[in-house]
Amino acid sequence: MKIDWTSLPETEGMRRGATRKAVSADKLSAVLVETFPDADFDGQLHWHESEQVLVMLKGEATLKVDDKVIRAEKGDMVFFPSGSKHGLIGCGSEGCTYYEIFSPPRVDYLPGWIGKTQLRFD
Repeated sequence: MKIDWTSLPETEGMRRGATRKAVSADKLSAVLVETFPDADFDGQLHWHESEQVLVMLKGEATLKVDDKVIRAEKGDMVFFPSGSKHGLIGCGSEGCTYYEIFSPPRVDYLPGWIGKTQLRFD
């Protein structure tokens, strides 16, 4: 099945200066994130039970995974194990665009979700 990202609504809860669109199936979810150069970054790391893969499509980003700082550029893929503390802490001067793939799925990213977030900040 081909996903037409342009037909999907943006989901809520992103930082100022970024947009997110999400799709989900039974065993995984996919998210398209576009972060603009003026986006806010609070540096707060989070974790969740899902394994996550980030695939950089455009620009560059600085990420923190546990105690490591990683710079990801177009074409790079970064893996976040279940339970790892991680977060995007900055992006390049042109912003960045990337896919996030989660398994099990992050249904809390779907439009209209009214349940609890799967993110943890402890």
